[in-house]
Amino acid sequence: MDDSTIANFLIATSLGEGSDDVVRAGVAFARATGAAPWLVHVYLPPAFAPELGDTEAGWVEQQAEAEREALARQARRTGLADLPGFAPAHLCALVGSPPRVIADLARQVKADLIVVGAAEMGRLQRFLLGSTADGVIRNAPCPVLVLRSAACFPPSRVEIPVDLSPVSATALRQGLKMLGAIGAAESDTEVLFVLDPDEIERSVQFSREQIERFAGDELRRFVDAHSPRFGVGARRCRVRVGMPREEILAAVTARQADLLILGTHGRSGIERFALGSVATEVMHHAPCNQLIVPPIAVRLTREEELARRDADWSFVSDEVPQDAAH
Repeated sequence: MDDSTIANFLIATSLGEGSDDVVRAGVAFARATGAAPWLVHVYLPPAFAPELGDTEAGWVEQQAEAEREALARQARRTGLADLPGFAPAHLCALVGSPPRVIADLARQVKADLIVVGAAEMGRLQRFLLGSTADGVIRNAPCPVLVLRSAACFPPSRVEIPVDLSPVSATALRQGLKMLGAIGAAESDTEVLFVLDPDEIERSVQFSREQIERFAGDELRRFVDAHSPRFGVGARRCRVRVGMPREEILAAVTARQADLLILGTHGRSGIERFALGSVATEVMHHAPCNQLIVPPIAVRLTREEELARRDADWSFVSDEVPQDAAH
């Protein structure tokens, strides 16, 4: 999902119970944005006994045809086939490992988003929130919308944790862009920064209250600098003190958020949202829908590269920043 248009997106389906709701949420997204939907179902080929011989190819083709027909029925049943941007070629029944096949197809069609239902993780070989999470998110070429509740989409209460890094800045912009594109301009959006207690303890010059105030000022400057022109602004900036995982989940629970927007890798003094630690834990335990922005989906501009040095955290450490020492 770049900063200009939302043109194509994938909806991953297992064709199982509950998948219709996920597809209908994708239909709502397509109607709101005008983006062209691709419906993809990834399945495993049947196992054959050696004695089948030449009949194996026939069985493979029969299964492929059955999968394509089931996919077409779901498209008609959910209203996907009636969308202006829909084309029969956008129905893809493919064989292989779901994480790899879905990521490859997203690259092929230049998808700006992948939509998948969290309730179908088992059917999709634990696609996002299970053992293959790191590999999928690292390889997905675009943000991934994980739907735990299709009824909560479009969202009304949104939580966006940031760590003041260029990566989280991109996640913030892409998240706000999506909210604007789906007509969620009135959504109650909060941008959250978690201040680690260790950073406070390292400060010998300022009190906890002063550090929290400085952090709040930095957060507001960050949001002002990276809020896009898509009709959605963050109405609330909040600083919480504690361990990032616990504080993010506490904020989501306290606000009863129905969408969490999370960049999965970033730095601001220390690694906060490094994939495999905080982000993965949050993705596993957050009870709401999630828009996950993987590292490979982030394209930093020259300005963002220079902005790596913008956040001044020297007030929480006795150490002089390395750049300033030269």
